[in-house]
Amino acid sequence: MKSKAKVMEIVEQAIQPAEEAARTKVRHTLDAARASLHNGKERVRTTARHAAENADGYVHSNPWPAIGLAAAAAGAAIAVLLSTRIHR
Repeated sequence: MKSKAKVMEIVEQAIQPAEEAARTKVRHTLDAARASLHNGKERVRTTARHAAENADGYVHSNPWPAIGLAAAAAGAAIAVLLSTRIHR
């Protein structure tokens, strides 16, 4: 029985470096994924902020076309809602 315990000990010692390497690789992969996700969120945030600033600037410099576009969009939304109610 001592030989079986010794074999198990040798196997565990052989496996330990591979387990540590796998953990390290998984940790690095997760860190890279987190960093990529954070960068993506920041890019989306920045793009949305720029789009909002551009839209705000356009509306302030062209109020009447913006009002006309908003009214047309509202009319289209109402038409879609009414058409779905009629078809039910």
